[in-house]
Amino acid sequence: MTRALVGIGALLVLCFTILGLTIYLTRTEDRIAVDNLLAEDLSRAIGTAQADNDGRVELTRVADFPWSEVLLVQAGTPREAISAELGYEWKGDVNFGVVPVLIFLGADGQVERFADYRGEGVFRGFETPFDRIGRSESTLEVRNLVITRAT
Repeated sequence: MTRALVGIGALLVLCFTILGLTIYLTRTEDRIAVDNLLAEDLSRAIGTAQADNDGRVELTRVADFPWSEVLLVQAGTPREAISAELGYEWKGDVNFGVVPVLIFLGADGQVERFADYRGEGVFRGFETPFDRIGRSESTLEVRNLVITRAT
Protein backbone atom coordinates (compact mmCIF):
# COMPACT_ATOMS: atom_id res chain seq x y z
CA MET A 1 0.00 0.00 0.00
CA THR A 2 2.83 2.38 0.88
CA ARG A 3 4.57 1.68 -2.41
CA ALA A 4 1.41 2.47 -4.36
CA LEU A 5 0.97 5.82 -2.58
CA VAL A 6 4.62 6.75 -3.11
CA GLY A 7 4.33 5.76 -6.77
CA ILE A 8 1.17 7.85 -7.25
CA GLY A 9 2.79 10.79 -5.44
CA ALA A 10 5.89 10.57 -7.64
CA LEU A 11 3.72 10.37 -10.76
CA LEU A 12 1.79 13.50 -9.67
CA VAL A 13 5.03 15.39 -9.03
CA LEU A 14 6.30 14.37 -12.46
CA CYS A 15 3.05 15.46 -14.15
CA PHE A 16 3.05 18.86 -12.40
CA THR A 17 6.71 19.37 -13.28
CA ILE A 18 6.04 18.62 -16.94
CA LEU A 19 2.99 20.91 -16.94
CA GLY A 20 4.95 23.71 -15.26
CA LEU A 21 7.84 23.41 -17.70
CA THR A 22 5.46 23.38 -20.67
CA ILE A 23 3.77 26.57 -19.49
CA TYR A 24 7.07 28.27 -18.68
CA LEU A 25 8.82 27.37 -21.94
CA THR A 26 5.90 28.25 -24.23
CA ARG A 27 4.83 31.50 -22.59
CA THR A 28 4.93 34.84 -24.37
CA GLU A 29 5.28 38.19 -22.73
CA ASP A 30 1.95 39.92 -23.20
CA ARG A 31 2.59 43.12 -21.33
CA ILE A 32 5.50 45.36 -20.46
CA ALA A 33 5.43 46.93 -17.03
CA VAL A 34 5.92 50.55 -16.12
CA ASP A 35 9.43 51.30 -14.88
CA ASN A 36 8.58 52.24 -11.30
CA LEU A 37 12.04 53.62 -10.47
CA LEU A 38 12.01 55.80 -13.57
CA ALA A 39 8.47 56.98 -12.76
CA GLU A 40 9.48 57.88 -9.21
CA ASP A 41 12.69 59.61 -10.34
CA LEU A 42 10.81 61.56 -13.00
CA SER A 43 8.02 62.60 -10.65
CA ARG A 44 10.55 63.61 -7.97
CA ALA A 45 12.67 65.58 -10.44
CA ILE A 46 9.62 67.51 -11.65
CA GLY A 47 8.32 68.07 -8.13
CA THR A 48 11.61 69.48 -6.85
CA ALA A 49 12.81 71.20 -10.04
CA GLN A 50 11.79 74.71 -9.08
CA ALA A 51 13.56 74.54 -5.73
CA ASP A 52 16.60 72.51 -6.80
CA ASN A 53 17.38 73.25 -10.46
CA ASP A 54 15.92 76.66 -11.24
CA GLY A 55 12.82 74.92 -12.61
CA ARG A 56 14.62 72.77 -15.17
CA VAL A 57 14.38 69.00 -15.63
CA GLU A 58 16.79 67.37 -18.06
CA LEU A 59 15.21 64.10 -19.15
CA THR A 60 18.62 62.83 -20.28
CA ARG A 61 19.78 62.92 -16.64
CA VAL A 62 16.62 61.37 -15.23
CA ALA A 63 16.49 58.68 -17.93
CA ASP A 64 20.16 57.77 -18.21
CA PHE A 65 19.81 54.93 -20.69
CA PRO A 66 19.89 54.92 -24.51
CA TRP A 67 16.78 56.51 -26.08
CA SER A 68 16.20 58.87 -28.98
CA GLU A 69 12.81 60.42 -28.27
CA VAL A 70 10.02 60.53 -25.74
CA LEU A 71 6.38 60.09 -26.65
CA LEU A 72 4.36 62.15 -24.17
CA VAL A 73 0.91 60.59 -23.90
CA GLN A 74 -1.73 62.74 -22.23
CA ALA A 75 -4.02 61.26 -19.60
CA GLY A 76 -7.18 59.71 -21.02
CA THR A 77 -5.62 58.51 -24.28
CA PRO A 78 -6.98 55.08 -25.24
CA ARG A 79 -4.64 52.14 -25.76
CA GLU A 80 -5.74 51.82 -29.42
CA ALA A 81 -4.67 55.41 -30.14
CA ILE A 82 -1.25 54.76 -28.63
CA SER A 83 -0.87 51.67 -30.81
CA ALA A 84 -1.78 53.72 -33.88
CA GLU A 85 0.74 56.42 -32.95
CA LEU A 86 3.52 53.89 -32.37
CA GLY A 87 2.69 51.87 -35.48
CA TYR A 88 2.52 48.59 -33.53
CA GLU A 89 0.49 47.20 -30.66
CA TRP A 90 1.07 49.00 -27.40
CA LYS A 91 1.52 46.43 -24.65
CA GLY A 92 2.33 48.77 -21.80
CA ASP A 93 0.65 47.93 -18.55
CA VAL A 94 -0.34 51.09 -16.70
CA ASN A 95 -3.51 52.66 -15.37
CA PHE A 96 -4.35 54.79 -18.43
CA GLY A 97 -6.76 57.64 -18.21
CA VAL A 98 -5.44 58.71 -14.83
CA VAL A 99 -1.98 60.14 -15.48
CA PRO A 100 0.27 61.20 -18.37
CA VAL A 101 2.75 58.61 -19.61
CA LEU A 102 6.23 59.17 -21.04
CA ILE A 103 7.30 56.41 -23.44
CA PHE A 104 11.02 56.43 -24.14
CA LEU A 105 11.71 55.15 -27.67
CA GLY A 106 14.97 53.88 -29.11
CA ALA A 107 16.43 54.81 -32.49
CA ASP A 108 14.44 51.94 -34.02
CA GLY A 109 11.15 53.34 -32.68
CA GLN A 110 10.73 50.51 -30.19
CA VAL A 111 9.91 51.08 -26.54
CA GLU A 112 12.99 51.16 -24.33
CA ARG A 113 11.13 51.98 -21.10
CA PHE A 114 8.11 53.94 -20.02
CA ALA A 115 7.02 55.82 -16.94
CA ASP A 116 3.81 57.25 -15.64
CA TYR A 117 3.96 60.74 -14.13
CA ARG A 118 2.79 60.51 -10.52
CA GLY A 119 3.03 64.12 -9.45
CA GLU A 120 0.59 66.99 -9.19
CA GLY A 121 2.02 68.99 -12.09
CA VAL A 122 0.21 69.68 -15.34
CA PHE A 123 1.76 69.39 -18.82
CA ARG A 124 0.98 72.53 -20.87
CA GLY A 125 2.01 73.66 -24.32
CA PHE A 126 2.40 70.15 -25.68
CA GLU A 127 0.42 68.70 -28.57
CA THR A 128 -2.39 66.44 -27.46
CA PRO A 129 -2.95 63.59 -27.12
CA PHE A 130 0.66 62.94 -28.20
CA ASP A 131 3.80 64.97 -28.44
CA ARG A 132 7.23 63.73 -29.42
CA ILE A 133 10.22 65.17 -27.64
CA GLY A 134 13.63 64.55 -29.18
CA ARG A 135 16.60 63.79 -26.98
CA SER A 136 18.31 67.04 -27.99
CA GLU A 137 15.29 69.11 -26.86
CA SER A 138 14.40 67.11 -23.78
CA THR A 139 14.72 69.76 -21.11
CA LEU A 140 11.48 70.63 -19.36
CA GLU A 141 10.67 73.73 -17.35
CA VAL A 142 8.55 73.66 -14.22
CA ARG A 143 6.89 76.77 -12.77
CA ASN A 144 4.19 76.42 -10.11
CA LEU A 145 3.72 72.77 -11.12
CA VAL A 146 3.09 73.71 -14.77
CA ILE A 147 5.42 71.63 -16.95
CA THR A 148 6.41 73.09 -20.34
CA ARG A 149 9.22 72.81 -22.87
CA ALA A 150 12.27 74.73 -21.77
CA THR A 151 12.89 77.93 -23.68
